[in-house]
Amino acid sequence: MILNLGLSRQIPVEIVRTDRRKTVAFSVIEEQVRIVVPKRLPEKRIQELIQRKTPWIRRKLQIQSTIPPVRPKEYVSGESFTYMGRNYRLKVLEGSSDGVKLENSQLVVRIPKNVQGKKKIDRVEKQLKHWYINHAQEKMTEKTRRYAEILGVRPDAVAVRDYKSRWGSCSVKGEIKYNWKIIIAPNHIIDYVVVHELSHMRHPNHSRDFWRYVGRVIHDYRECREWLKNYGRTLII
Repeated sequence: MILNLGLSRQIPVEIVRTDRRKTVAFSVIEEQVRIVVPKRLPEKRIQELIQRKTPWIRRKLQIQSTIPPVRPKEYVSGESFTYMGRNYRLKVLEGSSDGVKLENSQLVVRIPKNVQGKKKIDRVEKQLKHWYINHAQEKMTEKTRRYAEILGVRPDAVAVRDYKSRWGSCSVKGEIKYNWKIIIAPNHIIDYVVVHELSHMRHPNHSRDFWRYVGRVIHDYRECREWLKNYGRTLII
Protein backbone atom coordinates (compact mmCIF):
# COMPACT_ATOMS: atom_id res chain seq x y z
CA MET A 1 0.00 0.00 0.00
CA ILE A 2 1.19 3.52 -0.81
CA LEU A 3 0.21 6.61 1.17
CA ASN A 4 0.01 10.01 -0.53
CA LEU A 5 0.51 12.80 2.00
CA GLY A 6 0.95 15.64 -0.42
CA LEU A 7 4.73 15.44 0.01
CA SER A 8 7.36 15.20 -2.69
CA ARG A 9 7.37 11.42 -2.34
CA GLN A 10 4.93 8.58 -1.76
CA ILE A 11 5.15 6.68 1.53
CA PRO A 12 4.96 2.86 1.64
CA VAL A 13 2.64 1.39 4.27
CA GLU A 14 2.97 -2.08 5.80
CA ILE A 15 -0.12 -3.47 7.53
CA VAL A 16 0.51 -6.34 9.94
CA ARG A 17 -2.46 -8.34 11.22
CA THR A 18 -1.98 -10.27 14.46
CA ASP A 19 -3.94 -12.11 17.14
CA ARG A 20 -1.62 -10.64 19.76
CA ARG A 21 -3.07 -7.11 19.67
CA LYS A 22 -6.44 -5.70 20.66
CA THR A 23 -5.53 -2.14 19.68
CA VAL A 24 -3.88 -0.48 16.67
CA ALA A 25 -0.24 0.64 16.77
CA PHE A 26 1.32 3.06 14.26
CA SER A 27 5.06 3.53 13.78
CA VAL A 28 7.13 5.47 11.26
CA ILE A 29 10.63 4.15 10.60
CA GLU A 30 12.94 5.26 7.79
CA GLU A 31 10.17 6.80 5.69
CA GLN A 32 7.89 3.79 5.97
CA VAL A 33 4.66 3.49 7.96
CA ARG A 34 4.01 0.26 9.84
CA ILE A 35 0.55 -0.44 11.25
CA VAL A 36 -0.06 -3.42 13.54
CA VAL A 37 -3.77 -4.22 13.82
CA PRO A 38 -6.01 -6.91 15.35
CA LYS A 39 -6.36 -9.79 12.91
CA ARG A 40 -10.06 -9.29 12.19
CA LEU A 41 -10.17 -5.51 12.03
CA PRO A 42 -12.14 -4.51 8.89
CA GLU A 43 -10.21 -2.90 6.06
CA LYS A 44 -12.58 0.08 6.07
CA ARG A 45 -11.77 0.75 9.73
CA ILE A 46 -8.03 0.61 8.99
CA GLN A 47 -8.46 3.21 6.24
CA GLU A 48 -10.39 5.47 8.63
CA LEU A 49 -7.60 5.21 11.21
CA ILE A 50 -4.97 6.01 8.59
CA GLN A 51 -6.86 9.15 7.59
CA ARG A 52 -7.18 10.21 11.22
CA LYS A 53 -3.47 9.58 11.80
CA THR A 54 -2.28 11.37 8.66
CA PRO A 55 -1.27 14.65 10.43
CA TRP A 56 0.71 12.62 13.01
CA ILE A 57 2.41 10.61 10.25
CA ARG A 58 3.33 13.81 8.42
CA ARG A 59 4.85 15.30 11.60
CA LYS A 60 6.86 12.14 12.26
CA LEU A 61 8.22 12.15 8.72
CA GLN A 62 9.22 15.79 9.06
CA ILE A 63 11.05 15.09 12.33
CA GLN A 64 12.84 12.08 10.87
CA SER A 65 13.94 14.07 7.84
CA THR A 66 16.05 16.22 10.19
CA ILE A 67 17.87 13.19 11.66
CA PRO A 68 21.19 12.50 9.89
CA PRO A 69 21.31 9.14 8.10
CA VAL A 70 22.99 6.31 10.00
CA ARG A 71 26.30 5.52 8.32
CA PRO A 72 28.17 2.25 8.92
CA LYS A 73 31.26 2.70 11.07
CA GLU A 74 34.71 2.27 9.51
CA TYR A 75 36.61 1.87 12.82
CA VAL A 76 39.45 4.20 11.89
CA SER A 77 41.16 7.01 13.79
CA GLY A 78 39.23 10.28 13.78
CA GLU A 79 35.80 8.65 13.63
CA SER A 80 33.22 9.79 16.20
CA PHE A 81 31.74 7.37 18.75
CA THR A 82 29.14 8.23 21.38
CA TYR A 83 29.11 7.00 24.98
CA MET A 84 26.42 8.12 27.44
CA GLY A 85 25.49 11.00 25.16
CA ARG A 86 29.02 12.38 24.73
CA ASN A 87 31.03 12.15 21.52
CA TYR A 88 34.58 10.83 21.53
CA ARG A 89 37.12 10.63 18.72
CA LEU A 90 38.45 7.17 18.01
CA LYS A 91 42.23 6.82 18.13
CA VAL A 92 43.68 3.49 17.01
CA LEU A 93 47.21 2.82 18.28
CA GLU A 94 49.60 -0.09 17.94
CA GLY A 95 50.47 -1.79 21.20
CA SER A 96 51.73 -5.01 22.70
CA SER A 97 48.17 -6.14 23.49
CA ASP A 98 44.50 -5.26 23.00
CA GLY A 99 42.85 -2.58 25.10
CA VAL A 100 40.27 0.24 25.09
CA LYS A 101 40.36 3.33 27.29
CA LEU A 102 38.68 6.73 27.50
CA GLU A 103 41.37 9.40 27.55
CA ASN A 104 40.05 12.96 27.75
CA SER A 105 37.95 13.39 24.59
CA GLN A 106 39.32 10.30 22.87
CA LEU A 107 38.36 6.65 22.78
CA VAL A 108 41.74 4.95 22.48
CA VAL A 109 41.95 1.41 21.10
CA ARG A 110 45.25 -0.48 21.14
CA ILE A 111 45.78 -3.32 18.68
CA PRO A 112 48.86 -5.56 18.33
CA LYS A 113 51.26 -4.33 15.65
CA ASN A 114 51.12 -7.58 13.66
CA VAL A 115 47.35 -7.21 13.03
CA GLN A 116 46.76 -5.27 9.80
CA GLY A 117 44.23 -4.67 7.01
CA LYS A 118 40.68 -5.98 7.41
CA LYS A 119 41.73 -8.07 10.40
CA LYS A 120 42.74 -4.85 12.15
CA ILE A 121 39.37 -3.22 11.44
CA ASP A 122 37.53 -6.33 12.65
CA ARG A 123 39.69 -6.38 15.78
CA VAL A 124 38.93 -2.72 16.54
CA GLU A 125 35.19 -3.36 16.11
CA LYS A 126 35.34 -6.42 18.36
CA GLN A 127 37.31 -4.59 21.06
CA LEU A 128 34.95 -1.61 21.01
CA LYS A 129 31.84 -3.79 21.25
CA HIS A 130 33.37 -5.71 24.15
CA TRP A 131 34.21 -2.42 25.91
CA TYR A 132 30.70 -1.00 25.41
CA ILE A 133 29.02 -4.19 26.65
CA ASN A 134 31.20 -4.35 29.77
CA HIS A 135 30.57 -0.68 30.56
CA ALA A 136 26.85 -1.11 29.89
CA GLN A 137 26.71 -3.98 32.39
CA GLU A 138 28.53 -1.91 35.00
CA LYS A 139 26.56 1.32 34.52
CA MET A 140 23.15 -0.32 34.13
CA THR A 141 23.68 -2.39 37.28
CA GLU A 142 24.70 0.73 39.19
CA LYS A 143 21.72 2.75 37.94
CA THR A 144 19.28 -0.12 38.53
CA ARG A 145 20.35 -0.45 42.15
CA ARG A 146 20.04 3.29 42.72
CA TYR A 147 16.57 3.62 41.18
CA ALA A 148 15.35 0.37 42.73
CA GLU A 149 15.98 1.93 46.13
CA ILE A 150 14.09 5.08 45.13
CA LEU A 151 11.12 3.07 43.79
CA GLY A 152 11.12 0.57 46.63
CA VAL A 153 11.58 -2.55 44.50
CA ARG A 154 14.16 -5.35 44.59
CA PRO A 155 15.19 -6.75 41.20
CA ASP A 156 16.56 -10.28 41.23
CA ALA A 157 19.28 -9.78 38.60
CA VAL A 158 20.54 -7.26 36.04
CA ALA A 159 22.00 -8.18 32.65
CA VAL A 160 22.64 -6.66 29.23
CA ARG A 161 21.71 -8.32 25.94
CA ASP A 162 21.98 -7.67 22.21
CA TYR A 163 18.29 -6.99 21.52
CA LYS A 164 17.15 -6.03 18.03
CA SER A 165 13.94 -4.11 18.75
CA ARG A 166 13.63 -3.43 22.47
CA TRP A 167 15.51 -1.40 25.06
CA GLY A 168 14.79 -3.57 28.05
CA SER A 169 12.65 -6.21 29.68
CA CYS A 170 11.46 -7.24 33.14
CA SER A 171 10.55 -10.86 33.89
CA VAL A 172 7.95 -12.00 36.40
CA LYS A 173 10.87 -13.07 38.61
CA GLY A 174 12.24 -9.53 38.64
CA GLU A 175 15.10 -10.15 36.22
CA ILE A 176 15.92 -6.89 34.46
CA LYS A 177 17.61 -7.02 31.06
CA TYR A 178 18.75 -4.09 28.93
CA ASN A 179 19.85 -3.61 25.36
CA TRP A 180 23.55 -2.79 25.77
CA LYS A 181 23.29 -0.10 23.06
CA ILE A 182 21.26 2.10 25.43
CA ILE A 183 24.61 3.07 26.99
CA ILE A 184 25.21 5.18 23.86
CA ALA A 185 22.19 7.39 24.65
CA PRO A 186 22.19 10.57 26.78
CA ASN A 187 22.20 9.98 30.52
CA HIS A 188 18.58 11.05 31.11
CA ILE A 189 17.37 8.63 28.42
CA ILE A 190 19.26 5.79 30.11
CA ASP A 191 17.64 6.74 33.42
CA TYR A 192 14.21 6.62 31.80
CA VAL A 193 14.78 3.08 30.48
CA VAL A 194 15.94 1.92 33.92
CA VAL A 195 12.91 3.40 35.68
CA HIS A 196 10.60 2.05 32.95
CA GLU A 197 11.77 -1.53 33.48
CA LEU A 198 11.82 -1.30 37.28
CA SER A 199 8.27 0.09 37.23
CA HIS A 200 7.11 -3.16 35.63
CA MET A 201 7.86 -4.83 38.96
CA ARG A 202 4.87 -2.92 40.34
CA HIS A 203 2.77 -2.75 37.16
CA PRO A 204 3.43 -5.55 34.60
CA ASN A 205 1.67 -3.63 31.82
CA HIS A 206 1.51 -0.16 30.27
CA SER A 207 -1.61 1.01 32.07
CA ARG A 208 -2.24 4.53 33.35
CA ASP A 209 -1.04 3.40 36.77
CA PHE A 210 2.20 2.21 35.22
CA TRP A 211 2.92 5.55 33.51
CA ARG A 212 1.93 7.40 36.68
CA TYR A 213 4.47 5.31 38.56
CA VAL A 214 7.19 6.07 35.99
CA GLY A 215 6.29 9.77 36.13
CA ARG A 216 6.95 9.90 39.88
CA VAL A 217 10.67 9.77 39.06
CA ILE A 218 10.98 10.63 35.35
CA HIS A 219 8.76 13.68 34.93
CA ASP A 220 9.54 14.05 31.20
CA TYR A 221 9.03 10.37 30.34
CA ARG A 222 6.87 11.26 27.32
CA GLU A 223 9.75 13.24 25.79
CA CYS A 224 12.14 10.36 26.58
CA ARG A 225 9.86 7.87 24.84
CA GLU A 226 9.64 10.13 21.81
CA TRP A 227 13.42 10.57 21.74
CA LEU A 228 13.93 6.80 21.61
CA LYS A 229 11.35 6.42 18.86
CA ASN A 230 13.05 9.09 16.76
CA TYR A 231 16.73 8.56 17.57
CA GLY A 232 16.92 4.97 18.78
CA ARG A 233 18.09 3.73 15.39
CA THR A 234 21.12 6.04 15.59
CA LEU A 235 22.48 4.25 18.68
CA ILE A 236 25.13 2.16 16.96
CA ILE A 237 28.86 1.57 17.18
